[in-house]
Amino acid sequence: MLNSNQKNNKLGALYLIGEISTTFLLASIVKTLQPDFSIFLILFFRYLFCLPLLFAYAIYTRGPDFLKIKNIRGLVLRTGFGFMGLITWFLAISKIDISLATALLMTMPIFITALSVVIAKEHVGLKRLASVLLGFIGVLVLLFPIAPELNLWGVVFALLGALFAALMFVYLRILGRSDPSVTTAIWYNSTGVILAGVLTYIVSGFDPIMNLANSNSIYFLVALGVVASFQQFFLAQSHVHAEASTLAPLHYLSIPFGVGVGILLFGEIITMKFLIGTAIIIASTYYIFLREQLES
Repeated sequence: MLNSNQKNNKLGALYLIGEISTTFLLASIVKTLQPDFSIFLILFFRYLFCLPLLFAYAIYTRGPDFLKIKNIRGLVLRTGFGFMGLITWFLAISKIDISLATALLMTMPIFITALSVVIAKEHVGLKRLASVLLGFIGVLVLLFPIAPELNLWGVVFALLGALFAALMFVYLRILGRSDPSVTTAIWYNSTGVILAGVLTYIVSGFDPIMNLANSNSIYFLVALGVVASFQQFFLAQSHVHAEASTLAPLHYLSIPFGVGVGILLFGEIITMKFLIGTAIIIASTYYIFLREQLES
């Protein structure tokens, strides 16, 4: 019979796989909308249409305390890093292929593992660290040599996205110890609406009536927010049930997801180095979870 810790690790892993799936659905919608809308405007509507389901669920589960937060400092840091991470991720996928942006984002588990020790005071064994580093070698195989036509700003945004996402994941784990995930998601997304709206106004002016005039686009924008609601829930729950450093290798599964989306929806080309790099990464992920089961 499985003990509670192992059950929690497995449940956290399942939630994270759900989060990865919805993340790439979001990325596909963003890449479809981006030629007609600025990234900041897409970000605004993503936050806005994400809120109704979160409010409904929070009121249903928490009643009048649905906005109550204990760890305010942690919430502020999670919100700031999450906002910066999402902006840089959207900017990255607007400038480079989803498959390449995903590969670059996979430096995130390296940041998560290091930051989990320093910030969250979690224990990371040498074998787990070695497995994560093996996964990073797979990422390098995917990336190099870098073609001269590569958009370097896209690369920079993807790497910044990895750093901000790592910081966000660590503080999300800390918040999960004291506060319900749905409440932290509401505060994060509400703040995101304001910040994205301000940025949109500064960069290009902001007229929501004009931007919603295209009936076809409104369906994509609403879908963006609804899918983001589920993505937020999966993300937060994964870090309630498992440590950030334990979940870190699972993020490598984003690579086959990203490659599949790139090929099927956007005509991106897969190469032998992608196959080799992905195989290394999957082997690393499989090994680390075998060790988690043995140690639980």
